Amino acid sequence: MNWSIVGWVVIALSALLLVICSLLGKKLDFYSLRRSSSAAGLMKAQITAIERGQPRLVAIGDQFWSRAYPGLGLHTLTSLPMLADSENVMDGGLSVAGGDGSLLVLAHQIVQNGYVNGFSMELSKPRMSAILPGPTQLSFSVGLLSELGLQKYGSIALFGNYGPAAILWTEAVQSKGGYAFAAAGSLPSQAALLFSVRDLMIGESVFSMSGLLSSNLADQARWLTEDILRVLLIFSLVAGVIMKLTGVL
Repeated sequence: MNWSIVGWVVIALSALLLVICSLLGKKLDFYSLRRSSSAAGLMKAQITAIERGQPRLVAIGDQFWSRAYPGLGLHTLTSLPMLADSENVMDGGLSVAGGDGSLLVLAHQIVQNGYVNGFSMELSKPRMSAILPGPTQLSFSVGLLSELGLQKYGSIALFGNYGPAAILWTEAVQSKGGYAFAAAGSLPSQAALLFSVRDLMIGESVFSMSGLLSSNLADQARWLTEDILRVLLIFSLVAGVIMKLTGVL
């Protein structure tokens, strides 16, 4: 069996299903089976912190690129528009911290340049703080802990590429009664946060955060395609086992 041909067939089938699902989905909730209590808890905590006048912190990782997890640092920027919308930034309590200058510049541009849902940023400039606690992983962690110790943060949300030091950041907020959320894409961060953060997202859910926070037609078409491929894979494995047991293969 030529496995390269099988791989190209799977890629072609995925692309075809994605196109079909995108064409079939004409209304916003045509396939809204993805729900996340962790994402809902994050949005609720953000609102609660705003009502209490508490600052919020969004940490977007300490690396823009890594060989072990390529694209993880850049992907975190897709969730930032939902977390830094007009309602969240206008009170001036939202801060975004990153350990890489280029990553922080991109995050700042995402918030500064936008016209979303009839709201023009030119009418009222957002007052979001962009923090660079340190240019390296260790200095970022130390600087972020210092920042968290200066005031009582109502919530902290972790995204992007970061390591086990994240448990120190979440503990600094939770020890003062704050809320902690983490989308842990790296294995070290998952292991460190597994028993200390209630709203923890791991695996493929990390790359679905933007859709879980605010889904659109593209997200729902992608989810439907993924589920169809999963079902086909399950049936293929079962059929392969049956044919192996009966001597066909």
